Amino acid sequence: MPYPRMLKKISAATNLLLLLGLIAPAMAQSLQSGAAAAASGPSFDVTAGYSYLSMQVPSAGNINLYGLDAGAGIDFTRHWGAVADAGYVRAGDVFGTGHDSYVLSALAGPVFYPYTHAETRIALRALGGAGLVDSAVPVNGPSYYLHGWVTRPSYGAGVGVERTIFGPFAFRVNGDYLRTAFVNSSEAVELQNNLRLTGSIVFRLNAPQSSR
Repeated sequence: MPYPRMLKKISAATNLLLLLGLIAPAMAQSLQSGAAAAASGPSFDVTAGYSYLSMQVPSAGNINLYGLDAGAGIDFTRHWGAVADAGYVRAGDVFGTGHDSYVLSALAGPVFYPYTHAETRIALRALGGAGLVDSAVPVNGPSYYLHGWVTRPSYGAGVGVERTIFGPFAFRVNGDYLRTAFVNSSEAVELQNNLRLTGSIVFRLNAPQSSR
């Protein structure tokens, strides 16, 4: 399996996410240097939160995984923006095999805000990128199992609700459908459907009046 090559892609996507988080404050400061620029420029935010993933393993069942999520976003207008997201979730002793399972993902995509009012807004987003899935599948009972990992392109779509807490801080809840792949009991790569729920604290680096 092309493990090193895909890890390089995931690492590159994660580095891009971190780079966005590093350069955003400088960009925000530059935008805020003039009143006119601050009123019309884009807004930036970074997020950190806790994530739950229900991973479907055909012929075996579902696995509940828990972990961390981090992201960075930019809003170009009141209704349009983009987001980068990196997540890691894990479960122990899957299907009684004694082996752990985890999902590492790096995704990015556009965001549309159909509703914004006062301190609340709703977001619709589409994501694409890469996913690394490490899993164990029982073969003839839990005493025998197949362990394998696979890296493949991954994509998803979801909806989120964000509510301002105070100042530059907000709380955001996202629900996403996530499509990944895993190695099944026949040692073949099979697609799987996942449901991911994430609760995050949002820190807005700048928030022009025109974007809210």
